[in-house]
Amino acid sequence: MTSTEWAILIWLAIGAGIAGGVFLVARSAVQIGSVAYRVMEKQLSRESATRQTALLSLAMIAALAVTALIAGYAIFAVFGQLLESGGAINTLNNGS
Repeated sequence: MTSTEWAILIWLAIGAGIAGGVFLVARSAVQIGSVAYRVMEKQLSRESATRQTALLSLAMIAALAVTALIAGYAIFAVFGQLLESGGAINTLNNGS
């Protein structure tokens, strides 16, 4: 495989990771809404709803954290390439 093919695969994996994280956050939000609805309809006890909401909230926070790390890496890589190709980093390193 050439370096271009590897770069495409890496960016594809980054995009899939971000899309997966967004899906998990949205799915958790929908499930929390479902728990709230079942409590209002008296189909679910408060204790069970509290436990389910806490677990879903933890899952949402974990998905947000992982998505933020993946997106942060992608942003860092893009800006690093832009600065490197623009010569801004070399100018600072040469002391000019």
